[in-house]
Amino acid sequence: MPRNHPDRPLFDLVTDPDRPEGDAGSTLLLVRRFDTPFLLTAALSAGAGSSELTLDRGKSGKGRIAEFRRLSGRAVLVLRDKHRLATGGPAAVRAGADSFARSVIWSAPVLREDADGALVDPTGLALTDLHGIADLLRERGQGDYAVDPDASYPLPAAAGPRGVRLPALLTLRGPGTGPALRRVTPAPAALSLVQHVHLVPLPDPPLPARPYHPASGGYGIGHDDHGDRVADGVRVMYQPRFRLEPAEPGAVSGPVRTPLVFLVDPAVPEPWRSAVVAGGNWWREAFEAAGFPDAYRVEVAAVDTDLDDPALNTVWWVHRDGRGWSHGQALTDPRTGEILHGRVRLGSQRVEQVTALAEALLAPYGHPDETARLAAVRETVLARMRLLAAHEIGHALGFMHNFASTGHPRPSVMDYPHPHITVGPDGTPDLSRAYPAGLGPWDHFLVAHAYGRFADESGELTAAAEEAGLARLRREATERGLLCLADEDARGPGAAHADAAVWVPHLPDPFEALDQALAVRRAAQAGFSRGAVPPGRQTGELERRAALLHLYHRHHLAAVARLVGGVRYAYAHAGDALPDTVTGTSPVPPEDQWRALRATVALLDPAHLVPDPAVLAVLTPPGIRYERSPEHFDTRAGRVFDPLSAVESAAALVAEALLEPARLNRLAWQHAADLRQPGVGDVLAALFTASWHPDDGPDDGPDDGPHDGPDAASDTAQEAVSDREPLVRETAGWVVVRQVMAAVRDGGPHPPVREELKAALRTLAHRLAAEPGAADRNQARAARRRETAHTLTAFLAGPAAAHLDPLPRVPPGAPL
Repeated sequence: MPRNHPDRPLFDLVTDPDRPEGDAGSTLLLVRRFDTPFLLTAALSAGAGSSELTLDRGKSGKGRIAEFRRLSGRAVLVLRDKHRLATGGPAAVRAGADSFARSVIWSAPVLREDADGALVDPTGLALTDLHGIADLLRERGQGDYAVDPDASYPLPAAAGPRGVRLPALLTLRGPGTGPALRRVTPAPAALSLVQHVHLVPLPDPPLPARPYHPASGGYGIGHDDHGDRVADGVRVMYQPRFRLEPAEPGAVSGPVRTPLVFLVDPAVPEPWRSAVVAGGNWWREAFEAAGFPDAYRVEVAAVDTDLDDPALNTVWWVHRDGRGWSHGQALTDPRTGEILHGRVRLGSQRVEQVTALAEALLAPYGHPDETARLAAVRETVLARMRLLAAHEIGHALGFMHNFASTGHPRPSVMDYPHPHITVGPDGTPDLSRAYPAGLGPWDHFLVAHAYGRFADESGELTAAAEEAGLARLRREATERGLLCLADEDARGPGAAHADAAVWVPHLPDPFEALDQALAVRRAAQAGFSRGAVPPGRQTGELERRAALLHLYHRHHLAAVARLVGGVRYAYAHAGDALPDTVTGTSPVPPEDQWRALRATVALLDPAHLVPDPAVLAVLTPPGIRYERSPEHFDTRAGRVFDPLSAVESAAALVAEALLEPARLNRLAWQHAADLRQPGVGDVLAALFTASWHPDDGPDDGPDDGPHDGPDAASDTAQEAVSDREPLVRETAGWVVVRQVMAAVRDGGPHPPVREELKAALRTLAHRLAAEPGAADRNQARAARRRETAHTLTAFLAGPAAAHLDPLPRVPPGAPL
């Protein structure tokens, strides 16, 4: 049996003398200790290149707790549930471990065994789909795939200070019919990627864990402790953080033993590479302020750097098919939350996306001041890349999103920023302040709370001093108004907080932000020309730039709409001392909700729904060998641009925001308690009035508060829709009706809310059926409305069985 060697690496690699030299399969794995937990993960070094599939170059897989066991002459790889651990005495640990299932995922015969350890052939482990590629392909609708052993091969393995790495070329075979795979794979039935299986020893000794607090801005690492502490509640949460220890033992601050370094992929081309380094180094200021000078830096990796080495923290440059997200990941010790390895993926497509938006706004090519406008485009992209690097590295440092920083003195880099663009004195969009530079006060708080060290009056580092110091930091942040709101509060159907808006500029007033966005949209559309696309590109690209402008206000609209049925609250522990203003959950005041409803519904005015004549005048279909992408509007007008599809998409922004089932449920509850609040019926009445019966005028709700909506569109835009206004309104009306129908069929609304939706549809049907028509044009419109009434009546007779046209597809607007 192998002896216990606590002073030697847990794993090592040995060349098999019985195999040809240089053969990738000639490497054997030396296991020095059995029954010893370690981290098992699988990363990709060669990906699929699809934004939809997210199988990126540089992507890390999930970290798992594993251990090798010696059974019947074999080394058996066993996974333990990292979300259910046990601490305490030996009996408590054993009971906790034996209470939950384990998973044996691989085994191999022990080939030789001596005092140094046991040798096994790791080829089968290297060829196992530990990243979960097949599962992801199945979940994304690409079909059933499995590893083909005849077309999969181990690659040269490596050992280092962070354990052993087993790379392999994995070929997965499947039907080859998935649309995403067909776009990026030469032979879609055979997808070949390079996976690296990492066997990473757990730190010994472990880093002292820092308890997680929901107001800390960290993303939290947790598990259930089914050991001796069950009476205290089994859930344990830790603050994720790197090990950052001062060079002088016991010091609160000062130089550190091992600086925290992120290496940037040399594949990032200039000038974007310098922007990534500069933005990533913004965090140096926060570490210095927390007492750690020269503890953190970002620099460019040497050309021959092995970015797959888990001992390095890396920033990868990733190419994909279409619009996609960048990511910051961390491999953590589940026992303590210590971050062992940070890995960032920056999507190169972001450069093209921001460039396209800036060019659409300025139409620089061929303009008299082309040089200045192109310089503004370039600087906007560079500023965005600096901010993007800081954001994603922030995730790898242990920090989560904060979508409430629009109310901070300076925005956080952990927010999602929309470019802050205004209309200049010359009437053109001004991009000079598009993106902020540097950290905000929340970012300084993040570093201080995660990495700061705290001593008592005698200078000793104690748990009590740490607890008091962290509580003081949180209290000061609350007093400064540094609210923190994360993904669940800002994105998705459950998001309800009024201040957790994503992709909005740093303006605390959402109404001001919406007005500003609409003004920029008008100015950019009025100045739109073929100069929005570089002269060497085909004119069909103008459609995509036009879509960016037509939906430019989408996120600002969403920030206003979320006030309707919105609430406010803050993260805390039950024992925290908080001001009354941030305890519990409070609805947005009635005057703000009514103002938001008016402002949102006003965007159903045809002048806001139809692209400016300057835009429509220059659009052409894609050239031969080119095609529309998901970034374009759909068309039901054959090859040419379909203005009614643009109308539908713009109307859908309003309808989807106001008629989301969870929002309707909140509205019903708030209105039942306070009749001054808008109710479900008020929202439906406002939508139906704006789209089907504009002459009725809006129901303004209470008499208190501003009654203004967004400014009207330009005179030219209003003139362009005057003759088409009935058609445009009915098109928008159908978008609203379909959204209401979908809500009726959805399982989300409570039964009383669903019945109110049906009653509103019934009332609309009666009114449309009764409308007279005198002139020829009015007769045609009245006939269409009677048919609409018949359709609504048929739907209400049997909603579950009725056919519903799909809701309009809105081209993607994120990431920016």
